[in-house]
Amino acid sequence: MTPPVRRKGGRGRLARAFVFVGVLSFTSCASSPKDGVVVLRPSPARQPTHQVVGESIIASLGGAAVTVQWLSPPGVDRFYAGRIGLVNPFPKETWKDAPPTVFLVQFRNQTSEDLQFDPALTFLVDQRGRRGVPLSFEEVYMGKPEAERSGPALRSLQATLFSRYLVLPPGGQREALLVFPGIDPEAKVLLLEFASFFIGGKSAPGHFEFQVLHQPTQ
Repeated sequence: MTPPVRRKGGRGRLARAFVFVGVLSFTSCASSPKDGVVVLRPSPARQPTHQVVGESIIASLGGAAVTVQWLSPPGVDRFYAGRIGLVNPFPKETWKDAPPTVFLVQFRNQTSEDLQFDPALTFLVDQRGRRGVPLSFEEVYMGKPEAERSGPALRSLQATLFSRYLVLPPGGQREALLVFPGIDPEAKVLLLEFASFFIGGKSAPGHFEFQVLHQPTQ
């Protein structure tokens, strides 16, 4: 089976992410401060190829090792602090006004075939079937103040955001972030779906389930 051709043209700019109909909205459906702090925790593994280790879900997709972890705002800080030359491109105001949903995804291609992944065909689905798509680099970039569209913040986004079609050769490793709009305050379960994931041209879709918890603001 030949992997589908990546759709071109894109999903528009960041403003278009604010008006998705029937999906997770970046602002109007995002949890407000009165809802407390939203925390995602891995659901118990339901598939023999998946296991929960700490805050991560580790899976074998077509023989490739895939690790998915939700990152809290402090987790995003630690992610960038551990990478020399990079800065956190998400200012603190982001988490107050329109907090995004950030996943750290790691791929290790342990097979003898190419790994292919299209982040544009990744979906975040709640228990009512509403589907959100990740923000592209262009959407995140255009959502930043003009003064922050260059320099260290721009380089950090370019280095760490999953937004381009990925081809990973045998033995290759790659980790980066998938950034989604904010979570609907009524969401209880979120399923991260990799609809376009291939090993050697063979489809190996992934599903990673998280529970949504609302904790009181300290």
